[in-house]
Amino acid sequence: MANEIQTPKPERIENVLRTSEFFRATNTRRKFMQRILASSSGVALGGALGLGVLSRNMKSAHAADDPVIDFGNAAVGAERIGIAFYSNALGRTSPFGVPSDLAKGTLLDSAHRIYFQAARNQEDAHRAVLESLGLNFPFSVFGFPAGTFDSAQAMLAFGEQLESVFIGAYLGAIKAAASATNTFIAEAAAQIVGVECEHRVLIRDIAGEDPPNDRFFEGDVGAASNTLGNTGARSTVYASAGDAVNALLALGITPVS
Repeated sequence: MANEIQTPKPERIENVLRTSEFFRATNTRRKFMQRILASSSGVALGGALGLGVLSRNMKSAHAADDPVIDFGNAAVGAERIGIAFYSNALGRTSPFGVPSDLAKGTLLDSAHRIYFQAARNQEDAHRAVLESLGLNFPFSVFGFPAGTFDSAQAMLAFGEQLESVFIGAYLGAIKAAASATNTFIAEAAAQIVGVECEHRVLIRDIAGEDPPNDRFFEGDVGAASNTLGNTGARSTVYASAGDAVNALLALGITPVS
């Protein structure tokens, strides 16, 4: 069956990983291959959609054998949504967005457009690495709530919420990977979550929020206070991939195809 987890072939993994910038270094690629081949239930590379982790309607994620892979598959969907968001804000089409969502005018000045272009490229790099591992998500195209890209204020407010969900999802992935003693995936997720935090700070800065860097810690560590740099509410650390997906749906994002 297409959704079955298969034992990957070493030469195929090697060829796929070579195409990813993240795994271009030989020692990094070799360490990952050793880990994945040591597992009796390695990640299938190819056309499996979500490896049976999430249902077609995105709302009823069912139990899977590996919560780390659950998070990885959900992350593919999140990165596609991120690419669509930043592309729409720039008025650019993307494979993951709905053309009618494109910003009808210039929402950002020239310097801020560079920030968003860089963020779009970063989300695309994350997506490429995740997909190179055989991870996938049952939807590729996503619509946003009406009015999201009608004004800079609406777009920035939505972007801050979106990045907060991304951050919480990757924090959950790190926790799941650490619990499974999968240090490689925990490290990869930590590298990505750091960039998502940069995106949220940049969005807050563009929106004129003071201060844009508003917390001492992410997640459930500590609490907000009146101290400069610690005025923000903590991000949710999602306990499962399904919780993270539901948080994205709660923002009004609509899976299209």
